[in-house]
Amino acid sequence: MRPGRVVLINDRSAEIGGASNLSCLAARILREAGVPVTFFAGDEPSGMTQPQAIHLNGKPLVERGRLSALAGGLYNRDAYKALRGWVAGHDKPSTIYHVHGWSKILSPSIFRALMPVRERVVLHAHDYFLACPNGGFINYPASSICTLDPMSLRCLTTQCDKRGYHQKAWRSTRHLLMQRFFALRSRPANIVLVHEQMRGFFKRAGIDDSRMATIRNPVAPFLSSRTQPHTKHDFFFIGRLEPEKGFEDAARAARLAGVPLQVIGEGAGRALLEERYPEVTLHGWCNRAQMADRLRDARCVIVSSRVPEPFGLAALEAVGSGIPVVLPSHALLAAELAEAGAAFTFPTGGIEALAAKLRRLADDDDLVLAMSEKARSCAPHLANTTESWLEALLALYARILDDAIKARAPTQAPKERTGARAFGTAGTAREAGA
Repeated sequence: MRPGRVVLINDRSAEIGGASNLSCLAARILREAGVPVTFFAGDEPSGMTQPQAIHLNGKPLVERGRLSALAGGLYNRDAYKALRGWVAGHDKPSTIYHVHGWSKILSPSIFRALMPVRERVVLHAHDYFLACPNGGFINYPASSICTLDPMSLRCLTTQCDKRGYHQKAWRSTRHLLMQRFFALRSRPANIVLVHEQMRGFFKRAGIDDSRMATIRNPVAPFLSSRTQPHTKHDFFFIGRLEPEKGFEDAARAARLAGVPLQVIGEGAGRALLEERYPEVTLHGWCNRAQMADRLRDARCVIVSSRVPEPFGLAALEAVGSGIPVVLPSHALLAAELAEAGAAFTFPTGGIEALAAKLRRLADDDDLVLAMSEKARSCAPHLANTTESWLEALLALYARILDDAIKARAPTQAPKERTGARAFGTAGTAREAGA
């Protein structure tokens, strides 16, 4: 059964990276496939505003005053009222609610509003916030991957947040509210993982995995035409300039290796790079066309995140362009890319080890050429295309609607049961989603 409508829920309605890009892409391709879409967004309308969008006109927490951010981040009353009102006034048995992002504006209050339609809610795990209060399974002060069980006593008493224990306590409170409103431990939920290895992290958090599905993100290469990275000299870092992304690790390693580094991305770390690493070329945020133009000069792309990246979009966009990648061993794609011969890995946070890989790539044109060819060959097998991503989403929605109908059937009136039979293709949809 195809959904009668999909309500896409995300903090932002503009394509600013990550979950926002994918939620906007989902809106476009679902509409093109003839599925009505309502976009429920926490932000203000902009030049890239979605059609049929509901905007709360809110600001991201980082752009608000401290007290406003503390209170609104725990419980956004406007988000609750608006979403509860939409559900009460417009919900139908064929409506799917797909949550892409909630931690920057919308808050856990949306989960309270969605409880009446829980069986038709999809939670897209672009990150680990559903399982881990700091969203990354990382101990920021120690710059190490966290091995503690989320929300255990040891977790709650460990200062792992990049801003201090006060922020850890606030995030833990927010996590408790989310679990109270949408209890992921005691009841299964429809959760989309972007890589199968995320399942282990979620199970460690005690989350029921019986209704999890893995749907890898759609990836389009940075470059549409063939490049020759073995004839180039520059190394590139692509990502937000935030500590968890390891941008300074890339800069330090490039300096140690004596290789030129170009950085595409924006964030609070820009000032640090300008002050401490004047040899680095900073491009700031770039659109797709600008990125393609710059990456024609790339010998290699560096992914140096200190978080166990669930997907690593930049890595796959580079590999699909025939550009070798160096990435941390904890990245969930690391083993696949290294086995395919398209990437080198290094221990997360290991500056010397990263520098050694960069030196090797800088000194060996034949190696870079071989890795480039292997990258082009393996890339199509590691991610979805836009078309296959749409097919996977529609199959998932069909399974969810089928399960919801079956769950209601014993208690519904005869007229309702007749309507349920009319949906017809539930068995086929379940098989397609398997």
